[in-house]
Amino acid sequence: MTHDPPPHTADRDRRRLLLAFNLSFAFVAVLLVVFVLQPRLPVGAMAVSPRDVSSLLGLLTAPLLHGSAAHLAANATALLILGTLAGSVYPRATSRALPLLWLGSGLGAWLLGEEGTRHLGASGVTHGLMLW
Repeated sequence: MTHDPPPHTADRDRRRLLLAFNLSFAFVAVLLVVFVLQPRLPVGAMAVSPRDVSSLLGLLTAPLLHGSAAHLAANATALLILGTLAGSVYPRATSRALPLLWLGSGLGAWLLGEEGTRHLGASGVTHGLMLW
């Protein structure tokens, strides 16, 4: 015998799922706009260069940048799926975790990356969502 959730619970869940999807989609749209504008942006200054103090701005901006359309597509797909899943099941925890994933992935690249390289993209955020 199965028990259906009360109608108000199903409506609430549907709203949470839609909100999580819309927020994930909006973020992917921002990534797409930034990608189109990238040829006009100082990408080198916005990426993370390991242990280069002048690249600390990259902790905030590097997840917005992508090296190619394929890189963007891979991150966009993962963000849509994982962002929707996490945001609909654990909305408050996701809203708290995302800034930590965003900054933590950049800080990890800054501390542990190979000197002389540049790191960019939202892969750290997507991997964090996958593991979280």
